[in-house]
Amino acid sequence: MYFSLYYITVMAWALNYFYHTLRTTDLPWTRCDNWFNTNSCITYHQAMEMNVTGLFGKENKTLPIVEFWNNFVLRKSDSGLESIGEMDNWPMVICMFVAWAIIYFCLWRGTKWTGKIIYFTSLFPYLILLVLLVKGCTLPGALSGIQFYLKPNITQLARAEVWVHAASQVCYSYAICFACLITYGSYSDFNSNCYKRTFYLSAACSGTSFIAGFSVFAVLGNMAQVMGVDVKDVVKSGPGLAFLTYPNALSLMPAPQFWNACFFLMLILLAVDSQFCALEGLLCVFCDKFDWARKNRELFVGVICGTMFLFGLLFVTPGGIYIFEIFNTYAVGGITLLWLVLWQSIAIGWVYGSRRYYYIVEKMIGYLPSPYMDVCFRFVTPAATIFVLVFYFFDYEPLTVDGYEYPLWANMFGWVLCMSSFLCVPGWAIFEMYRGKGSLAERYHNACKSRISVPEFSTKKTMIVLSSSHPTPLI
Repeated sequence: MYFSLYYITVMAWALNYFYHTLRTTDLPWTRCDNWFNTNSCITYHQAMEMNVTGLFGKENKTLPIVEFWNNFVLRKSDSGLESIGEMDNWPMVICMFVAWAIIYFCLWRGTKWTGKIIYFTSLFPYLILLVLLVKGCTLPGALSGIQFYLKPNITQLARAEVWVHAASQVCYSYAICFACLITYGSYSDFNSNCYKRTFYLSAACSGTSFIAGFSVFAVLGNMAQVMGVDVKDVVKSGPGLAFLTYPNALSLMPAPQFWNACFFLMLILLAVDSQFCALEGLLCVFCDKFDWARKNRELFVGVICGTMFLFGLLFVTPGGIYIFEIFNTYAVGGITLLWLVLWQSIAIGWVYGSRRYYYIVEKMIGYLPSPYMDVCFRFVTPAATIFVLVFYFFDYEPLTVDGYEYPLWANMFGWVLCMSSFLCVPGWAIFEMYRGKGSLAERYHNACKSRISVPEFSTKKTMIVLSSSHPTPLI
């Protein structure tokens, strides 16, 4: 739910940008004569003539892309969370409504309908990515951007934040802990080869992220050369990369309207994919549990989308970007996802039992998975996640974004959002033990039983073959 509220905002921003690319005149983020511009605004050419070495505000000068983002898209409050502001950003309200309308019409007919839509929304972004990649690699200065992308900065590994962001990227790329993989997998036949699909998914997601990096940093390398600065001076994390740096870089190319339109269309389609897949996981819980939701799916989906639209209006207020960063850091950040990954691994490897899990997978695909998977379930993943979690808590600092230090109550609210996800797993485990019958051991045993029909488990048959001559029972 948090992810749906958070990510639809990114889609609404992309819709706003995309609308402004549908013109033959100059893009509004390349000029300083718009109503939202200030006296500090200077164009790119003026910045180069003045030898301004930064892109996001130096010497009391700002570029038009920064003012378009802060003063038009966000209508950003200068006083932070102390002044949320009024609901007067109507362009973003409309974009938010359009975004939710798109998601509704993707979901209202169920998985058969979304299965058809996803062929376009998942494949077309690859075409745009390929176009941007080819164009980016042919630009002057692209090589310096690619070198910056491929050359790691080992010193950054000493920061816990880097590890958390890396884990977050893995979870988002593979859709781990968002319920959508389990939801869509539940519609597959029992004998479908989920094991091979796991490798296909991992390879596709990793390859896409790796190739996308070339298209992004090739363009940033060109931008750095045009502006006469180092690549590190044009790289900005978070929303700034997608809505400040990259549009700015594309605007320096010939036909900037076309390239910006391609980029934001790609963002919109990727957001549509992510959004309706994640929301389907939530809807599936209710539709499987309650007959009314299943029989009145169109109405139920409308109620859910409408309710989330109303809650999401908080993100388009002048203080909305500050709320967005709280969600980004705490509610849907890497630390929350790592916690859920830890408990999923423990649940499969130790509670339900990896031997029992292997037996069911063998019944599905006809052969046992690699022993490496068992080692990951029981040891590697729990150890890695615990290491990052402990490192993060020892290195924790209150949230600060672009020089704004969040007040204590805002950080506490963020931790409340985080704990609402943290406590779900142990809380439900305690509830299952409490409502069970018998001794403590019997309650634990019953709580670990599967609630769905699975093949009868035989302890004698399931083994992991560690060598060709010495099969070892999996414990």
